[in-house]
Formats: sequence, structure tokens, C-alpha cells
Amino acid sequence: MNLLSAPPAPYHVMYIHHFQSMVDNKLIWLFVWAVVIDIFTGLIKSLVVHKTTSRKGTDGLIRHGALLLIILTLYPMLDANGFGSAGNAMVAFYITFYAVSIVENLGQMGVPLPADIKKYIYKLSDEYQKEEQKHEHKDN
Repeated sequence: MNLLSAPPAPYHVMYIHHFQSMVDNKLIWLFVWAVVIDIFTGLIKSLVVHKTTSRKGTDGLIRHGALLLIILTLYPMLDANGFGSAGNAMVAFYITFYAVSIVENLGQMGVPLPADIKKYIYKLSDEYQKEEQKHEHKDN
């Protein structure tokens, strides 16, 4: 150890610094907004298609909250340990996941979507629609 250099900061100080730096991270903001928009479009979809249940809504909010907590805890940890690229890849994956969910919600509400997009999203496919109708007839 060189006497002229400062000792490394304790890990908890580095973690807090990386946690605080997420405020300026555009990828983290995009992730948070994707979650908020997905919750909003999911709520609107449930009202439009008349399938609103408190249990499904509560389960969804718990899942979204848990994922937010995991990402906002794990991302600074990865970044502090030199794995910022892995953290960015993880967040980008979930942004894509939520983007697909938002498009699904819009499609199920009847918002017109390009056919090229529809063919890649299972919940908007004819196969899914037929399966949903089977389940509805079983429940009645």
C-alpha cells in the first residue's frame, strides 16, 4: 500500500454512491416508466374488457413492486463490482419485457396495431384468442 494514496472506500459507501447515481441513469428511468405505463395500461385494459378483479390487480402490483425492489437493489451492486454492463443488460431485458406487455395491453383494448407486430405477440394471436374463449365457456 502506498502511503500517498487513500485507502479504498468501504463497500457500503460505494454501494450507496452507486445507488444514488441511479437518479441520473436514463436506463433506470426508462425501466421505472415502463413499469408505471404497464400498470396504467393494464388497469385501463381490465376496465375496457370488463375483467377487473382485485386479486389479479393485487398480484400484479406485488410482482411489479418486487421486481422494482430487486432491480433497484441489484443494479447498484453489479455496478459497484464492475459489472455495470450486466446491470444494463438486465434492465434492458426488463424494459423489453414491459414494452411487450404494454403492446399486449393496447392490442387487447382494441387499439389498432401493425400486423407485423401482432404476429410476434402471442396474446394478440388467433391461437390465444381461441384458447381464451375455451376458458370462458368452461367457466360459465
